[in-house]
Amino acid sequence: MQTHIEKRIKQIEIELAPLRAQLRDHSLYKSLQTVEDIKVFMEHHVFAVWDFMSLLKALQHKLTCVQVPWIPNASSCVARFINGIIHEEESDVNEAGEAQSHFEMYLDAMRQLGANTQPIVEFIFWVNEGKRVNHALNEIEIAQGVMDFVSYTFLTIEAGQSHLIASAFTFGREDVIPDMFMAILKRADTKNERYTKLTYYLQRHIELDGDDHGPLALQMISELCGRDERKWQQVLMVAKEALRKRIALWDSINEQIVNRQPQPLLAVS
Repeated sequence: MQTHIEKRIKQIEIELAPLRAQLRDHSLYKSLQTVEDIKVFMEHHVFAVWDFMSLLKALQHKLTCVQVPWIPNASSCVARFINGIIHEEESDVNEAGEAQSHFEMYLDAMRQLGANTQPIVEFIFWVNEGKRVNHALNEIEIAQGVMDFVSYTFLTIEAGQSHLIASAFTFGREDVIPDMFMAILKRADTKNERYTKLTYYLQRHIELDGDDHGPLALQMISELCGRDERKWQQVLMVAKEALRKRIALWDSINEQIVNRQPQPLLAVS
């Protein structure tokens, strides 16, 4: 017999199914055919790679102890889950055996492909200068879909409620790109000599996205919501909106790929 929490998780999965199907069958995937298409994708998607870390750090602040004096966490299992992903994402090992964040690996892969890194580099500069995220986004030229996606992420973070941040983290990151990218790269670089950094990045994600991440993320949601129906409803609301923003991001990237000029973008870093 299903418990109350199992029923709530099942209900969320059912209600998210149409949005997940829309994302899974998105026309963007048919548009991704060449390395030039991958460049365009990465130039937009890099902002999602960056703001994922902010979601993760927000959860670390909420669900683990990052203060002095230290006190025990409410759930050591959830703390281990979050800290484990932090370790993987913020200080993994790159293809040269050096410690590097996945975001930095992604940037290096963009540079190796000849993708334009100027917008994300300028954005990081303005954030580092102390500008709020929305203000920093206005300082650069970027598609509206990217701006809306990042803005919603930070709207969720700034709400300051753990279950909402956990919802965006758990349900709002539905990517289906590694296998597709690998196929394109293998066609374009059969000896794996030209695009080694992106190939490594993708392989690393396949290795790390183990079967335990999904169940542990759902356990985190369950512990944060318990039997509070209002929280479960809010989790569903945020999950739906996060997926809609992801779909809109995919729409924006697809439009850029379909309508782009035939000449390749110059690398700027």
